Amino acid sequence: MLRAEWEEQKAVLVGFPHKKSDWKPMLKEAQECIIGFIKQIAEFECVWVCVDPRDKDAKKLLLKACKKELKNGLLRIFDVRSNDIWARDFAPLTIRKNHQNLLLDFGFNGWGLKFGANYDNAMSGTLHAMGVFDNLHTQALVLEGGSIESNGTGIALTTTTCLLEKNRNPHLNKQEIESTLLRVLGLKQILWVESGFLRGDDTDSHIDMLARFIDERTIAYVKCEDRDDEHHEALREMERELQGFRDLEGRAFRLVALPFPKPIYHKKERLPASYANFLFVNGGLIVPTYGDKKNDKKALKILQEALPNRRVVGVKAKSLIKWHGSLHCASMQMY
Repeated sequence: MLRAEWEEQKAVLVGFPHKKSDWKPMLKEAQECIIGFIKQIAEFECVWVCVDPRDKDAKKLLLKACKKELKNGLLRIFDVRSNDIWARDFAPLTIRKNHQNLLLDFGFNGWGLKFGANYDNAMSGTLHAMGVFDNLHTQALVLEGGSIESNGTGIALTTTTCLLEKNRNPHLNKQEIESTLLRVLGLKQILWVESGFLRGDDTDSHIDMLARFIDERTIAYVKCEDRDDEHHEALREMERELQGFRDLEGRAFRLVALPFPKPIYHKKERLPASYANFLFVNGGLIVPTYGDKKNDKKALKILQEALPNRRVVGVKAKSLIKWHGSLHCASMQMY
């Protein structure tokens, strides 16, 4: 069964920006952002960082900035080539089967052939060959980790706009994709979200930007209150869908609405900022913040109240959102 993110983790895998990637024009600020993220994760558990060996300066910077984490055994660095930092989509998914963790290596084709992904698609196999991953199993399906959300008891959330996009698995229809996911991931039910989007999102609406399980029966989701905002109606319709979903026992889910950050632009392009792109760590929750004093504070308060037994902390993620992703996108939990 596909594991829930809040289950006990061994480490969090993180990608690191480098000069051989699209991050080059804003490399310094992106690296500073990821270093801050790494340090915050390390307050809870171990961090595994993938650094491209073609950028020796990137590794030197990381080693210098994270001396304490290295000394305390909370940081491991792997030299492996990458196209980008979005570990959520190229790292393996973990299922639990017969009391054993199995790592599933799905295909990654740059979000439907939008971007180059040759190194990223090979990443899991490369790390397996290096002895980092055990029990890795290659899958024939193209599937990104950010596109599917598990409650740990056999229910998953996903979006039709992403999983049915024509350049991912064009030979499969919705029923065939669903039956494959149910079988491979050990799921009992898939809840398909048909509405909701974020302007500037290259992923065709990954669920991890829109709606997330925070426990078996609770979904945190983004809500836009501004009727003049282009997102208002689509996110309102998504809310209606979530209200109509039922679990395996016919019960409605508890819903927790998250605020919508005020619009952020880069080179006149609106960016897909979302507080739903948080990361569970052992004993905590790391939430992206965007320099929006009102809504940053509100989002952290809402999530802390919803998860009183975890320490909820914010990490500045405005630099990451310039390349259309956030904290959850740049990381993958390992068990």
